[in-house]
Amino acid sequence: PVAVIGSPTTSGTPYDDCLWSLEEERPDETGITISGLEDTRALKSELRDLGVRIIFSALPNSPAEMVERPLANAGFIVISHAQINRLEVDVPLIVPEVNINHLSLLNQQAMYGQGRLISCSNCTVIPLALSLTPLVHLNPISSIRIETEQALSGGGRKMLAAGKSGEIISPLIPGESESIVDELSKIFGMDLNISASCERVMRNHGHLAYLEVRFEELVSAHQVINAWREFTTRSQHLSLPSAPEQIIHFVDAPIVESHRWVGAEGIKHPGIDLRAAMGVAISNVEIEGNILRFSVFADNT
Repeated sequence: PVAVIGSPTTSGTPYDDCLWSLEEERPDETGITISGLEDTRALKSELRDLGVRIIFSALPNSPAEMVERPLANAGFIVISHAQINRLEVDVPLIVPEVNINHLSLLNQQAMYGQGRLISCSNCTVIPLALSLTPLVHLNPISSIRIETEQALSGGGRKMLAAGKSGEIISPLIPGESESIVDELSKIFGMDLNISASCERVMRNHGHLAYLEVRFEELVSAHQVINAWREFTTRSQHLSLPSAPEQIIHFVDAPIVESHRWVGAEGIKHPGIDLRAAMGVAISNVEIEGNILRFSVFADNT
């Protein structure tokens, strides 16, 4: 069973009549009518009648604050993208390939009965966490410096449309640097002495980050490349439909927007291959003593 819940402007509208903003081909008709958030009690009843068990929530902070915890309290498993839940001590902030063990925090959510609340990270944090995980296990790290160049689509559909129309978009992303530092620290469960600076750039899709990782000991290119190459998780061992064979992909040429689809064989989008955009592209690898510099690029939509 599947249900789609929307804003007051889309409630009661057939899902197939809603605006399609993605560049990929629209999927076949669903026959789903969008439900509303206004009456939480009625929403809970409707979802129970449909047999819904898991709710994927892409709500912004304000409506998420109103409905996500009540839905968890009603017995649903709520997977939230809202920023407000990410740093709560009883809510696991999960990047599945990195810290699936943090789901043990769900044991602290007995107040929800059979329900649970799980948080997803900032979209820029995911490729950062994926590229850093093998390095964290390779050698003690003394500091990490991050600079990001984030796509217009990361600011939402309206910002992307404005950028495409030629409007000048501010490079400022208020609070983004702090979010990246705080979320990475929670995901890794340690203080990695991270600093970050973030800006919006005039690229439609894909977030690019430049990293400088300072280790406590000398590292070699062989050690680093091997650590990235050998990075696999349970997702790969289970051969899940959206799990790429390799999480880390090395790019010798300059990074271009199509590199956001790494994970599939060839240049494909998720409408063709669910593994597309489920990996990260790494390039510009440099090692100088105990300092590693590289860039990482990934899809953000």
